[in-house]
Amino acid sequence: MKKWIQPLRLIIQACFMAGLFLPLIHPEPVAGYLFWTVLAVGVFFCGWVCPFGAIQDWLGFLARKLHLPRFQIPWKYQRFLQLSRYIWAGLITFAGVHYAFLSARFYFQDNLIHNNLSWISGITLAVFLIASLFLDRPFCNYFCMKGAVDGLMSVIRPLSIRRDPKACIHCHLCNKVCPMNVPVEGTNFVRHPNCINCMKCVCACPQNCLKFKLMALRKSSSTK
Repeated sequence: MKKWIQPLRLIIQACFMAGLFLPLIHPEPVAGYLFWTVLAVGVFFCGWVCPFGAIQDWLGFLARKLHLPRFQIPWKYQRFLQLSRYIWAGLITFAGVHYAFLSARFYFQDNLIHNNLSWISGITLAVFLIASLFLDRPFCNYFCMKGAVDGLMSVIRPLSIRRDPKACIHCHLCNKVCPMNVPVEGTNFVRHPNCINCMKCVCACPQNCLKFKLMALRKSSSTK
Protein backbone atom coordinates (compact mmCIF):
# COMPACT_ATOMS: atom_id res chain seq x y z
CA MET A 1 0.00 0.00 0.00
CA LYS A 2 2.70 2.49 0.96
CA LYS A 3 4.29 2.33 -2.51
CA TRP A 4 1.30 4.31 -3.81
CA ILE A 5 1.54 7.12 -1.26
CA GLN A 6 4.19 9.24 -2.97
CA PRO A 7 2.81 8.83 -6.54
CA LEU A 8 -0.63 9.79 -5.19
CA ARG A 9 0.85 12.81 -3.39
CA LEU A 10 2.60 13.87 -6.60
CA ILE A 11 -0.68 13.69 -8.56
CA ILE A 12 -2.51 15.75 -5.93
CA GLN A 13 0.28 18.34 -5.84
CA ALA A 14 0.22 18.58 -9.65
CA CYS A 15 -3.57 19.03 -9.65
CA PHE A 16 -3.37 21.93 -7.22
CA MET A 17 -0.46 23.44 -9.11
CA ALA A 18 -2.74 23.44 -12.15
CA GLY A 19 -5.45 24.84 -9.87
CA LEU A 20 -3.60 28.14 -9.74
CA PHE A 21 -4.97 28.70 -13.24
CA LEU A 22 -8.37 27.04 -12.69
CA PRO A 23 -10.49 28.74 -9.97
CA LEU A 24 -12.57 25.59 -9.45
CA ILE A 25 -9.66 23.80 -7.77
CA HIS A 26 -7.70 26.74 -6.39
CA PRO A 27 -5.62 25.68 -3.37
CA GLU A 28 -6.53 28.56 -1.05
CA PRO A 29 -10.19 27.54 -0.45
CA VAL A 30 -8.91 24.03 0.25
CA ALA A 31 -6.59 25.51 2.88
CA GLY A 32 -9.64 26.89 4.65
CA TYR A 33 -11.36 23.50 4.72
CA LEU A 34 -8.22 21.65 5.82
CA PHE A 35 -7.67 24.21 8.59
CA TRP A 36 -10.41 22.50 10.59
CA THR A 37 -8.75 19.09 10.25
CA VAL A 38 -5.39 20.25 11.67
CA LEU A 39 -6.44 19.56 15.27
CA ALA A 40 -7.37 15.97 14.42
CA VAL A 41 -4.89 14.77 11.80
CA GLY A 42 -2.20 17.43 11.52
CA VAL A 43 -1.00 19.56 8.62
CA PHE A 44 -1.89 17.98 5.27
CA PHE A 45 -2.15 21.23 3.28
CA CYS A 46 1.60 21.86 3.38
CA GLY A 47 2.57 18.35 2.36
CA TRP A 48 -0.13 17.54 -0.19
CA VAL A 49 -1.71 20.74 -1.53
CA CYS A 50 0.52 23.83 -1.27
CA PRO A 51 1.95 24.65 -4.75
CA PHE A 52 5.01 26.40 -3.36
CA GLY A 53 5.76 23.40 -1.18
CA ALA A 54 5.35 21.19 -4.24
CA ILE A 55 7.77 23.21 -6.39
CA GLN A 56 10.38 22.97 -3.63
CA ASP A 57 9.87 19.19 -3.53
CA TRP A 58 10.21 18.93 -7.31
CA LEU A 59 13.37 21.02 -7.39
CA GLY A 60 14.84 18.81 -4.68
CA PHE A 61 13.99 15.72 -6.75
CA LEU A 62 15.62 17.29 -9.81
CA ALA A 63 18.73 18.17 -7.80
CA ARG A 64 19.10 14.56 -6.69
CA LYS A 65 18.77 13.34 -10.26
CA LEU A 66 21.47 15.81 -11.31
CA HIS A 67 23.63 14.69 -8.36
CA LEU A 68 23.88 18.21 -6.98
CA PRO A 69 25.24 18.44 -3.43
CA ARG A 70 22.45 18.26 -0.88
CA PHE A 71 22.69 19.41 2.72
CA GLN A 72 20.75 18.46 5.83
CA ILE A 73 21.32 20.74 8.77
CA PRO A 74 22.35 18.74 11.88
CA TRP A 75 19.61 18.49 14.47
CA LYS A 76 21.65 20.33 17.13
CA TYR A 77 21.44 23.43 14.91
CA GLN A 78 18.11 22.68 13.24
CA ARG A 79 16.17 22.66 16.50
CA PHE A 80 17.11 26.32 16.97
CA LEU A 81 16.92 27.43 13.33
CA GLN A 82 13.40 26.02 12.92
CA LEU A 83 12.20 28.50 15.53
CA SER A 84 12.65 31.28 12.96
CA ARG A 85 9.24 30.77 11.36
CA TYR A 86 7.54 31.00 14.77
CA ILE A 87 9.50 34.14 15.56
CA TRP A 88 8.34 35.65 12.25
CA ALA A 89 4.75 34.63 13.02
CA GLY A 90 4.98 36.32 16.42
CA LEU A 91 6.52 39.50 15.04
CA ILE A 92 3.85 39.77 12.34
CA THR A 93 0.94 38.96 14.65
CA PHE A 94 1.89 40.96 17.71
CA ALA A 95 4.36 43.59 16.49
CA GLY A 96 2.92 44.34 13.05
CA VAL A 97 6.22 43.66 11.29
CA HIS A 98 5.95 43.83 7.49
CA TYR A 99 6.46 40.35 6.06
CA ALA A 100 5.84 40.76 2.34
CA PHE A 101 9.51 40.82 1.36
CA LEU A 102 9.84 37.22 2.61
CA SER A 103 6.44 35.89 1.54
CA ALA A 104 7.73 33.68 -1.25
CA ARG A 105 4.61 31.51 -1.14
CA PHE A 106 2.36 34.53 -1.88
CA TYR A 107 4.69 35.82 -4.60
CA PHE A 108 4.76 32.44 -6.30
CA GLN A 109 0.98 32.16 -6.53
CA ASP A 110 0.44 35.83 -7.35
CA ASN A 111 2.98 35.73 -10.17
CA LEU A 112 1.50 32.61 -11.73
CA ILE A 113 -2.07 33.90 -11.57
CA HIS A 114 -1.61 37.61 -12.31
CA ASN A 115 1.86 37.71 -13.92
CA ASN A 116 2.70 40.41 -11.38
CA LEU A 117 6.47 39.92 -11.11
CA SER A 118 8.49 42.74 -9.57
CA TRP A 119 12.20 42.88 -8.82
CA ILE A 120 11.51 42.30 -5.11
CA SER A 121 9.30 39.26 -5.67
CA GLY A 122 11.63 38.00 -8.39
CA ILE A 123 14.68 38.10 -6.12
CA THR A 124 12.73 36.54 -3.23
CA LEU A 125 11.52 33.68 -5.39
CA ALA A 126 14.93 33.14 -6.98
CA VAL A 127 16.63 32.88 -3.59
CA PHE A 128 14.22 30.27 -2.23
CA LEU A 129 13.98 28.27 -5.46
CA ILE A 130 17.76 28.11 -5.86
CA ALA A 131 18.10 27.18 -2.18
CA SER A 132 15.64 24.32 -2.80
CA LEU A 133 18.24 22.69 -5.03
CA PHE A 134 20.50 22.26 -2.01
CA LEU A 135 18.15 22.16 1.01
CA ASP A 136 14.77 20.48 1.50
CA ARG A 137 11.93 23.02 1.64
CA PRO A 138 13.95 26.02 2.89
CA PHE A 139 10.93 28.36 2.88
CA CYS A 140 8.66 25.88 4.66
CA ASN A 141 11.29 25.08 7.28
CA TYR A 142 12.24 28.60 8.27
CA PHE A 143 9.89 31.29 6.92
CA CYS A 144 6.33 30.03 6.32
CA MET A 145 3.99 31.76 8.76
CA LYS A 146 0.96 29.68 7.74
CA GLY A 147 2.89 26.49 8.34
CA ALA A 148 4.00 27.78 11.73
CA VAL A 149 0.46 28.61 12.88
CA ASP A 150 -1.04 25.34 11.60
CA GLY A 151 1.90 23.38 12.99
CA LEU A 152 1.41 24.73 16.50
CA MET A 153 -2.27 23.80 16.35
CA SER A 154 -1.43 20.29 15.17
CA VAL A 155 0.57 19.25 18.23
CA ILE A 156 -2.58 17.99 20.00
CA ARG A 157 -3.69 15.76 17.11
CA PRO A 158 -4.78 12.24 18.12
CA LEU A 159 -4.00 10.84 14.63
CA SER A 160 -0.44 10.91 13.38
CA ILE A 161 2.56 8.76 12.42
CA ARG A 162 3.13 6.14 15.07
CA ARG A 163 6.42 4.26 15.45
CA ASP A 164 6.68 0.71 16.72
CA PRO A 165 9.87 0.85 18.84
CA LYS A 166 10.12 -2.97 18.95
CA ALA A 167 10.28 -3.23 15.15
CA CYS A 168 12.56 -0.21 14.63
CA ILE A 169 16.16 -1.10 13.69
CA HIS A 170 17.40 2.51 14.04
CA CYS A 171 18.55 2.79 10.43
CA HIS A 172 17.91 6.58 10.55
CA LEU A 173 16.20 6.54 7.12
CA CYS A 174 13.06 8.22 8.48
CA ASN A 175 15.13 11.15 9.75
CA LYS A 176 17.16 11.38 6.54
CA VAL A 177 14.19 11.57 4.16
CA CYS A 178 12.10 14.01 6.20
CA PRO A 179 12.02 17.32 4.28
CA MET A 180 11.10 19.18 7.46
CA ASN A 181 13.92 17.72 9.57
CA VAL A 182 11.58 16.12 12.10
CA PRO A 183 13.40 13.62 14.38
CA VAL A 184 10.97 10.79 13.65
CA GLU A 185 13.21 8.06 15.05
CA GLY A 186 13.32 9.78 18.42
CA THR A 187 9.60 9.53 19.15
CA ASN A 188 6.90 6.87 19.23
CA PHE A 189 4.16 9.27 18.11
CA VAL A 190 4.97 12.21 15.82
CA ARG A 191 3.37 15.43 17.01
CA HIS A 192 6.19 17.78 16.01
CA PRO A 193 4.80 21.13 14.68
CA ASN A 194 7.04 20.90 11.60
CA CYS A 195 5.50 17.62 10.43
CA ILE A 196 3.57 18.10 7.15
CA ASN A 197 2.29 14.51 6.82
CA CYS A 198 4.18 13.95 3.57
CA MET A 199 4.60 10.28 4.63
CA LYS A 200 8.13 10.07 3.23
CA CYS A 201 9.29 8.51 6.48
CA VAL A 202 6.52 5.89 6.29
CA CYS A 203 7.51 4.99 2.73
CA ALA A 204 11.23 4.83 3.53
CA CYS A 205 10.96 2.59 6.60
CA PRO A 206 12.29 -0.91 5.69
CA GLN A 207 10.61 -2.51 8.72
CA ASN A 208 7.12 -1.02 8.22
CA CYS A 209 7.26 0.19 11.79
CA LEU A 210 5.81 3.62 10.89
CA LYS A 211 2.07 3.87 10.32
CA PHE A 212 -0.50 6.67 10.35
CA LYS A 213 -2.63 5.62 13.31
CA LEU A 214 -4.49 6.76 16.39
CA MET A 215 -2.30 7.61 19.35
CA ALA A 216 -1.89 4.56 21.58
CA LEU A 217 -3.36 4.84 25.05
CA ARG A 218 -0.89 4.10 27.80
CA LYS A 219 -1.58 0.92 29.69
CA SER A 220 -2.06 1.35 33.37
CA SER A 221 0.92 0.11 35.39
CA SER A 222 -1.29 -0.87 38.33
CA THR A 223 -3.80 -3.66 38.49
CA LYS A 224 -6.69 -4.09 40.86
